[in-house]
Amino acid sequence: MTDKLLDVKNLKTEFHTDKGNLTAVNDVSFYVNNEEIVGLVGESGSGKSVTSLSLLRLLPENGEISEGEILLEGRNLREMNKKEIRSIRGSDIAIIFQDPMSSLNPVLRVGEQLMECTKLHLKYTNDQARKHAIDMIKRVGIPVPEDIMNRYPHQLSGGMSQRIMIAMAMSCNPKLLIADEPTTALDVTIQAQVMELMLELKEKNKIGVLLITHDLGVVAEMCDRVMVMYCGRIVEMADVNSLFKNPLHPYTKGLIASVPKIGRNSDVLPYISGRVPDLSQLPTGCKFAPRCSLAIDKCHIEEPKLIYVGENRQCRCHLVNERGENHEQ
Repeated sequence: MTDKLLDVKNLKTEFHTDKGNLTAVNDVSFYVNNEEIVGLVGESGSGKSVTSLSLLRLLPENGEISEGEILLEGRNLREMNKKEIRSIRGSDIAIIFQDPMSSLNPVLRVGEQLMECTKLHLKYTNDQARKHAIDMIKRVGIPVPEDIMNRYPHQLSGGMSQRIMIAMAMSCNPKLLIADEPTTALDVTIQAQVMELMLELKEKNKIGVLLITHDLGVVAEMCDRVMVMYCGRIVEMADVNSLFKNPLHPYTKGLIASVPKIGRNSDVLPYISGRVPDLSQLPTGCKFAPRCSLAIDKCHIEEPKLIYVGENRQCRCHLVNERGENHEQ
């Protein structure tokens, strides 16, 4: 595998609120290589989207990256000034947001929005930018691109809007693509087409992809490695085959068991009881312990560390440690 394209070290993101400082991302470390798709999964509220916004430094005013490093090919994005980070967004790092209908500017034609990126980052002329935008619309599989260029976002379907977002993200040939729930609210057929398009673009452009999703089926189909997040913490990290074949963390097991399976005879779909706790009321010890049927006394008192449990595999669980699967590195 090639050198690390993105290397995130001990990332901590906080929000300053009336309830005090709330930690949404806590001590998160991971990497993405070139030509690799890394999945980040977890329930709503687990910290996935905050992680992606932290990488691009697009947090709201009350948000702050209080600790850690975000290295893109060795350059620390956290230390860049506003002008420097703006030059990175859209050129070296691009993002596809989960709601294309609200991500596109409703008062600008599609063509104008596509052309803006290349004029800003690649210094294209109007004619060059227009030709490139038409070519990108063709590449994402939308017919009659000249017609699409003149449309407003409300005149596009959800699937077409998402394809336009992908075309916009790929316009400046980024090195890293962050896809935040790219198939949300799309029908199954369009989901498959969008995923296939992302795979094709990854292969052709040789980029790294961070795919944020709650859909384990998408993860199994798309990803090389996967990270499972809960309460702003990585609780398990493994290559995709190992994770699905032998999940270690109780939360990961619960997520996989909750996926509907063809031929399952049970009338009751397995689920994880309870819900992700409020950031202002996090439990002591393991944050998943109140929802875990396997929790022991230690789980409610002491928060487990993320430890190595094999080559390139990590897990944050006292039970895994107690079983002697701890190979801390």
